[in-house]
Amino acid sequence: MHPKNILRKIIINTKKNRPINTDHDECIIFGSGPSLDKLDYNATFLEGKDLIGCNFIHKHQSLAGKNFSLFSMIDRDYTRHVDKLYFKDLSCDNFLIASKNAGLLKARYLAQGKVNIIQTRMFNEKVLMDKEKIISGSELVTGNSLPFLIQCAAFLAGYKTIYLYGVDHFSIDDLHDDNNFNNYDGRKIKDLSMTRKKLEYINSLYSFIGSICKDEGVKVFNITPNSKLEVFDTLDVDVAMVS
Repeated sequence: MHPKNILRKIIINTKKNRPINTDHDECIIFGSGPSLDKLDYNATFLEGKDLIGCNFIHKHQSLAGKNFSLFSMIDRDYTRHVDKLYFKDLSCDNFLIASKNAGLLKARYLAQGKVNIIQTRMFNEKVLMDKEKIISGSELVTGNSLPFLIQCAAFLAGYKTIYLYGVDHFSIDDLHDDNNFNNYDGRKIKDLSMTRKKLEYINSLYSFIGSICKDEGVKVFNITPNSKLEVFDTLDVDVAMVS
């Protein structure tokens, strides 16, 4: 095995699922939907809540320069584009990467103190997932960025109330439309078009994670205006959140 690969493997094994300490009980997880264009970062609703994001959302004009309590890289194609400029632009306390993707990062990025490797497995609708491992934080499920972040927030960081913003989502009836969010760097890397099969899979994953959060007393609210995601309760905070 090449020395660089050996070093990378050593780093990965020493950084899996380290404890995450946070200052608040509430957080806001940001998706990459077009509603972000309307976000007023100075809204009083955001006060006292930690920020959580993923992939390239820190480059959006509404969130650029903001500090995130947790930030994750979940997509393999996106992970391959992580470089020194990516980390230069990113301010976060904990950078989380799924174990299945960790090998795609160069050792010098993995070695950074804020990087935490999260043991994961792919969500499978037809296979019984181990809920106890998720609740304990020892093994989370992947398949989509936001459900992964919800697990990290609830079961690794211990947030009791989680808000979702920028999770515009789709409905089956929307699939004939062009729903791509063009004002997002991720669109330059890969086509994020949605299919019926993919949407049904993602909805199943949201439902699975939502049921665990409910059973464990973790409150999750979708505060995205006009979102089509119906798994979580909604709160209308349009006036407070948008300019």
